[in-house]
Amino acid sequence: MSTRGKRRVAIGFGSMFIFLFFNLPNLVAAEPIVGDWNYTTSNHWAKGPVPAGKPSKGILVITQSGNELKMEFKSGMVFNPPQLKYFTGEKKGKDYIFSNSAKVDNEGGVAKNICNLKMTSSNHFEGKSFSEYSQGGISFNWGFDIELKRKSN
Repeated sequence: MSTRGKRRVAIGFGSMFIFLFFNLPNLVAAEPIVGDWNYTTSNHWAKGPVPAGKPSKGILVITQSGNELKMEFKSGMVFNPPQLKYFTGEKKGKDYIFSNSAKVDNEGGVAKNICNLKMTSSNHFEGKSFSEYSQGGISFNWGFDIELKRKSN
């Protein structure tokens, strides 16, 4: 191979290395759960002096940055305090587990939420949501089933 040919190969490999190095975070495959979703809730239940809640529907968005997943309820359910509409998540095996927690009153009460989702197809997830309020020795629980269907544009 001529010196000119060797330079071209070296430049080609160098360019490819620079492209891969600076774009590696963008080349990580997105999880199939990432995207915009229509959700519906059903089978609401409660233990303790809290209402069980009613079936609801709305839109949620799941994003990914590296291995970190985030879920935000854009419409439908009302969250109080509002920061409870934001969840962080991770993939564990075939399950996606999202959670959050926040102080919710001036008595030291804390709400914790967990949402477990399983893929039934690339455009469909099903799961269960579990919530708990605790303050001192008091705790109440409630939850529901949730279904996600990929939002069509």
